[in-house]
Amino acid sequence: MAKVVIYTAPGFKASSWHSAFSEPIIYTYPVAVTNTLQAGGVVLIHSARSDWQALVQQLSASQLIIVISQQLSIAELQLALTLGGKGYIDAGSSSGNFTQAANTVSSGALWIPATLLNQLNQFLAKAIPAQHSWPSFESRLSKREYEVASLARQGLSNKSIAEHLFITERTVKQHLTATFAKLGIKDRLQLIMLL
Repeated sequence: MAKVVIYTAPGFKASSWHSAFSEPIIYTYPVAVTNTLQAGGVVLIHSARSDWQALVQQLSASQLIIVISQQLSIAELQLALTLGGKGYIDAGSSSGNFTQAANTVSSGALWIPATLLNQLNQFLAKAIPAQHSWPSFESRLSKREYEVASLARQGLSNKSIAEHLFITERTVKQHLTATFAKLGIKDRLQLIMLL
């Protein structure tokens, strides 16, 4: 992965950034150097910056943008995605989550925190009328993949699914990855939208 660039607010730097991205380039507000960015790079923008929305809009045509938030909200997530962001992450996330978010958006999928994704899944499952019968997808999935996907559609987290089915979270992730591949989708949000 190319160098990650982070635009942050004054007084905010997370140690997890350095362990997630070896030597990220960090610009603290009001500094916003944008003319040296390589196209297709991952750029994280802290929503505590007063210019964050303008930066997301400006850079989203050529960069993969992840918005960092200190207070996750559906409204800010919606704004970040509307402006062209590809991800949204809690400022206090672990280095592993930052790395996973960057890898996810680099592969073409969206990165949304599990807590918000679960809220969205529950809302969308109720709000969007089914275009297909969910059982019609059962024949394309193994029994366990279907069980895991059905629970994910209900808005359960990987941890809750693992506890419900008495399997590990890693196994849940493997089943979801296989399910996404078989159904030709990239993430949980598309799993809900498929229906």
